[in-house]
Amino acid sequence: MDSNYPGFLIVLEGLDGSGTTTQSGLLARYLREEGYSVVELEEPGGTELGRQVREILLEDRGVGIEPLSELFLYEVSRAQMVREKVIPGLKKGKVIISDRFAVSSVAYQGYGRGIPIDRVKSLNEIAVGGLEPDITFYLDIDLHEREKRSAGKRPDRIEKEKQDFYRRVREGYLAEIKALSDSVLIDGSSSKKEVSRKIIERVEEEIVDPG
Repeated sequence: MDSNYPGFLIVLEGLDGSGTTTQSGLLARYLREEGYSVVELEEPGGTELGRQVREILLEDRGVGIEPLSELFLYEVSRAQMVREKVIPGLKKGKVIISDRFAVSSVAYQGYGRGIPIDRVKSLNEIAVGGLEPDITFYLDIDLHEREKRSAGKRPDRIEKEKQDFYRRVREGYLAEIKALSDSVLIDGSSSKKEVSRKIIERVEEEIVDPG
């Protein structure tokens, strides 16, 4: 798939509770105020099909989902979102902000669930068709911070996993993010305002002014 589009794809990654959803919204608001046309997406989700898949993946309905089945469901959502939302938006010169993307499956289903990493990456490649983010932000928080932020909240099916699962996911994220050329690691335990400032500063360096 040709990825040479006039638009710009920004991805935010991190553990559950790291603030990716909050920061995606803050960045989108800032860019709209600056005159950019912005599309906000999330994984799993982003399309009607993706939202239905999200319910299956995250709602704890007492139905067991095998790791490989879980991975396929994420890839279904991702493939639909890329072709229905991301590519059309990029072709129109829009800024696409995705709350998680392909590397999340490497971290969660690969390192976390134990599916061979090369297998996850092969399925990712099929789902995204060669499309790569222009920049990926990884908001890093440790396991203690993740637990603190999740206290009192109703966890979804994946958020109910044990600390050891999240330890593996975090290790996977750190390994994969360091290997990406267009990635930025940010201390997600900093204040919401500070994290937003760092993201916006880097985005401003990367995106050409719309005027």
